[in-house]
Amino acid sequence: MTPQVGNGFARKDRSLISFYRLQARLMWEWRPARLALVRRAILSYMMACLALAIATYVLPGLRIDGPTALLLAGFLLLVLDSSSDVLLQWLLVSFPILVAQSLGLAIQFVAIIAVGRVVPGVAVDGVGTAVWGAVLLTVLNSLFAELVAVSDDDSYYGVLVRRLVARNFRRAAESTPGLLVVQIDGLSLPVLNHAIRGGRVPVLGRLIRDGEATLHSWIAMLPPTTPASQAGIMHGRNDGIPGFRWYEKATSRLMVANHPDDAAEIVRRVSDGAGLLADDGASIGNLLTGDAPRNYLTMATIGEDKPSDDGRRLRGFLATSVNYLRLLVLMVGEMAKELYQAERQRDRSIEPRMRRGLQYAIERAVTNIALRTVSTSFVIEEMFCGAPTIYVDYTGYDAIAHHCGPERAEAIDALVGIDRAIGSVLKAARRTSRAYRLVVLSDHGQCLGATFSQRHGQPLEAVIAALLPAGMTVVGTTDSVESAGIGRRIAAELGRGAGLGPLVARLLPHALRPFGGGGRHDASAALPDVVVASSGNLAHVYFTSESGRMTREAIDAGYPGLIEALARHPGIGTLVVRSAAGRVLAMGSRGTGDLTGGQHDGDDFLNEYGPRAVENLLHLESFENAGDLVLLGAVDRLTGEVTGFEELVGSHGGLGGWQDEPFILRPASLTMADDPLVGAPAIYRQLTAWQAQLRAECGA
Repeated sequence: MTPQVGNGFARKDRSLISFYRLQARLMWEWRPARLALVRRAILSYMMACLALAIATYVLPGLRIDGPTALLLAGFLLLVLDSSSDVLLQWLLVSFPILVAQSLGLAIQFVAIIAVGRVVPGVAVDGVGTAVWGAVLLTVLNSLFAELVAVSDDDSYYGVLVRRLVARNFRRAAESTPGLLVVQIDGLSLPVLNHAIRGGRVPVLGRLIRDGEATLHSWIAMLPPTTPASQAGIMHGRNDGIPGFRWYEKATSRLMVANHPDDAAEIVRRVSDGAGLLADDGASIGNLLTGDAPRNYLTMATIGEDKPSDDGRRLRGFLATSVNYLRLLVLMVGEMAKELYQAERQRDRSIEPRMRRGLQYAIERAVTNIALRTVSTSFVIEEMFCGAPTIYVDYTGYDAIAHHCGPERAEAIDALVGIDRAIGSVLKAARRTSRAYRLVVLSDHGQCLGATFSQRHGQPLEAVIAALLPAGMTVVGTTDSVESAGIGRRIAAELGRGAGLGPLVARLLPHALRPFGGGGRHDASAALPDVVVASSGNLAHVYFTSESGRMTREAIDAGYPGLIEALARHPGIGTLVVRSAAGRVLAMGSRGTGDLTGGQHDGDDFLNEYGPRAVENLLHLESFENAGDLVLLGAVDRLTGEVTGFEELVGSHGGLGGWQDEPFILRPASLTMADDPLVGAPAIYRQLTAWQAQLRAECGA
């Protein structure tokens, strides 16, 4: 991503003529493609005739005699409306949007009067009919226009860019380039390479083929989950994050990373004030903050009160830059698409698959449409405000891959949408006062596989309960998936607004509670005997009666046969436990070993979990809050499919498959210290080195 520093704002000519010349150029740059223009023209004409027919039916004073008069009147109104709309958008771009809307209504009134006088067969009885006709046609035309252009991202973001250019027209150019980091949540390097070869992500593909960027793998250490990766990438350390969810014996607290209080606690533990975004940067759509002073839709800051200036800025942005009608239409379309695709999977008997009902359809619409659209708008807004570093997380691919599979058509369609969003951001960067360098990365990959419950008829916690003495309670913590909690993010942002915002914020969590938007799961409310905290094909098993880590000897004494039975279970590939002597022991159906001493039996011991399996398991076992037992779901040696403990056919969090194979795409002008980078903290060190390199380029 190599826009020239200053771009349109570095010019000495800042006259009114220059301003409108630039606006005209922007309207041309953000025009739809040729085929889209033809399609839009045809559909717009049909919609204009339909709107006029509806107005004739509703208003007795508006009469049209025959289809010929309707077609001619519809054509004239479309020409007048379209030309006036372009003119008003051009002339009034720096004015509040209400001004253009009011003038558009007045022009619609004049157009109706004119059509009634010049088109044979059209009659308008009086000024009152023309006024109500103008109001009705304006509403209908606005609705139909959104239906016609609903998938045209360029038109939507083009309006935002032109308004931001108008607001920042006289802004001085920044000498130091900025860093824009785009995280595509859950996308592995093999899946990305396949999408590039298939032409599904033309924006990223062009950057690589044109030599503007280079693509690399990096290695996500155990556990490959968003909280662990983002803590390392954004704060430089991620020790003590053993999964997406885990249990802490000292406080009897279940930690779930997508709960606001827990996300804030993670930031408190890993932050030293020198996060990736501490340089007046912005965090958008993330779990963690990176010490950013401005956070939008970021889970860790939902419970905080924003400073008044940021709050006013956010309210103004939501009021003037988000087209809620377009979002609604897109979300309804996404829900219908999901219901159809879920039925198609069932009809074709595609395996593995999971149940996908209305609950998930709503979640998919919010995650893949609303959050992506609003996050992209925030990125463009922050770029025009000159933020030195911006980090945005697009979660749509990850959410859909969890439910459909990481290589399935539904997930790749979400990736296509993210690629389009990146293209819009690149286009917007041509006009920002600060040049930006684009880095695209993922935090982890995903693996396909039938779940433990699907394969063996019961969840892991039921298997463990059957091996324990009667009366012991076992609680499984797979009630929330990584993409859940979006409703809480949006509700919190609206709650910082004015007018209806706080009311919507109070109602939204209640409306979404049946769909995963409810409150926090508290395992300490009724303390169970055993907590099973799962993240993909990784599970931590905690015995709550003991305050410290239980050893193999203690578990064998208290629960004879438990360890051996779990290690032999076909759904469990490896069981890891610490001995009284401090050795880390691994047990499975194909071998056992002492990971600390490097001794094991079985020729293929841990092979299915990759060449760094021992290193990963020793790293995880060093965490004080790791489970008394650590389990890894089995990996099919023929298909590569993993057995996840969550009820998701796409999973990550453990070892096996592509879940530990994320990617990083960097500008060709920036060099990498190591290839591949190992561990998320290495990504932090690399990104901060690039920040320093960009500052050094301009002598800052």
